[in-house]
Amino acid sequence: MVSEDSIKKVCVKQGAPFTIRIWEDRTRGSRWMPVFDAASLRLLSDDFDRTRNIRVSDIGMRQFEFVPLKPGQYQIVFESRYGWKFSADGRLTYEIEVR
Repeated sequence: MVSEDSIKKVCVKQGAPFTIRIWEDRTRGSRWMPVFDAASLRLLSDDFDRTRNIRVSDIGMRQFEFVPLKPGQYQIVFESRYGWKFSADGRLTYEIEVR
């Protein structure tokens, strides 16, 4: 169960793209993966902006651009996943209100 304090709320207009940026440390192989209702939101792009890349670390900002397809309230849950694990290591929840 996700507490109300940990949910980030975003208000957007239908048809207007919006971006969610999340800090990501790829050093150990983890990636943020979005889980969302594809009938209500469309993922336009998923980019990684590397801020530091040296032999011992690979960190930066992950940018997800979505466009809302219809009005309503939706959730996007970002799961921090490793390629060799079946379960998520961490979660971030965004509540999207589309007007």
